[in-house]
Amino acid sequence: MTMKTTGILACCISMGLLAALAPTEARADGTSLHPGIGGHVGVAIPLVFLKSNTQTIGDQFTLAYPIGIGFKITEKAAIDFETVVANPISPRGTTSFTVDPGIVYDTGSFVLGLRLGWDVNAATNFKVIPLIHKGVADIGAGASWFVEAAFPATLSFSKDIAGVNKTDGELDIVFHTGIGF
Repeated sequence: MTMKTTGILACCISMGLLAALAPTEARADGTSLHPGIGGHVGVAIPLVFLKSNTQTIGDQFTLAYPIGIGFKITEKAAIDFETVVANPISPRGTTSFTVDPGIVYDTGSFVLGLRLGWDVNAATNFKVIPLIHKGVADIGAGASWFVEAAFPATLSFSKDIAGVNKTDGELDIVFHTGIGF
């Protein structure tokens, strides 16, 4: 299987999962099935990795699958608990898991957010993830298609071969799309 075929297959499976997980029950009054509680599922693709050896999507193609549940704390603000499973497609690598809760604020035109994150089963690390999110289309039953740009800034702490403490930094640019409900 070529990289192109694998990428197309992965995208098709991802979109099929999104369609299958979208709410299907329609409500005549347009109200939420669960007031104050929302969520999202999607696909994210890191486009650029700014670090000591900057990489682009051409150097490292990864498909990430963010899944989150949110709880409104005001009419416009919500706490969002998100996890992300990331699969390096080309070159192949180890699947990673990130926990990145945060807060999002609906400005009316778009949503601004800030997450704090940690990669599980990795060297000691910490992320700050600013994001901007825009609903694109209402798909019914309280669900909408969205696009998002996220900018994870990560610090990783480890030791080199000589046992000397080492700190690495990285800033990524990530495109995320999915279904919010």
